[in-house]
Amino acid sequence: MEDKEQEVLEDDDFEMEEISRELVLPGEVLTEDVNNFIPGRGAIFNKERNKITSLCIGLKQIKKKYINVIPLRGFYTPKAGDKVLAVIVDKNPVKYKCDINSKDFGQLKPKNTISQEKGRMGRNTRSYDDVSTEMYKIGDVLIVKILSADRLNKPELTTVGRYLGMKRDGIVISIDPPKIPRVIGRNGSMIKMLKNLTKCNIFVTQNGRIWLKGDNIAYERLLIGAIYKIASEAHTSGLTDRMKEYIENEKKKEEFK
Repeated sequence: MEDKEQEVLEDDDFEMEEISRELVLPGEVLTEDVNNFIPGRGAIFNKERNKITSLCIGLKQIKKKYINVIPLRGFYTPKAGDKVLAVIVDKNPVKYKCDINSKDFGQLKPKNTISQEKGRMGRNTRSYDDVSTEMYKIGDVLIVKILSADRLNKPELTTVGRYLGMKRDGIVISIDPPKIPRVIGRNGSMIKMLKNLTKCNIFVTQNGRIWLKGDNIAYERLLIGAIYKIASEAHTSGLTDRMKEYIENEKKKEEFK
């Protein structure tokens, strides 16, 4: 994988619908218009089914006919199609065991680490017979895609596809997964600004983990501080402009001269 191709996932990999800055509490009424809206994530009908209320502390979001509450804190729940940052924590001859920042470890089978070449008749021209778990080692950082995830089975992963594979060097940090869209920004505005002002490559994934690599430690520290500041102020408005001012002020310090 080339770093220049991996700075950020596509915007449509994240839920980028407009989230209001309205902070709601558990039990708070989100709407009484139950004819036009139904509860989505983090919301529920009251006992009389004439109101929709919040289940958690978070930001109110209206998505088509659904009213959601995006929690300010939460764990990552694997979903098929998600691209996430995984760390290999164990392996045996038949699979890798991967930490994906969830309650369950993900499993990466050797057959899901190689692409299949098609012959003229549309048949696979490569065999799985000689595939093993020698490609990666314990401690390697991978960008993977969730192939499948349900309550009964461990999430199954793949490194085959665009943007996927091992990330070399760099630094990995974590924030609450629900705050990842704020690091991206509307139409990628926040992440583009972070990249340009800190001269760092950055790769953001849906399980709350972020890989970054800069020209020097000062800029890496600046970017890390900025990301944590975004996470702590995710519920506020005007965040992109404030972050730009924050970074520019920080860059006036001696270590950046």
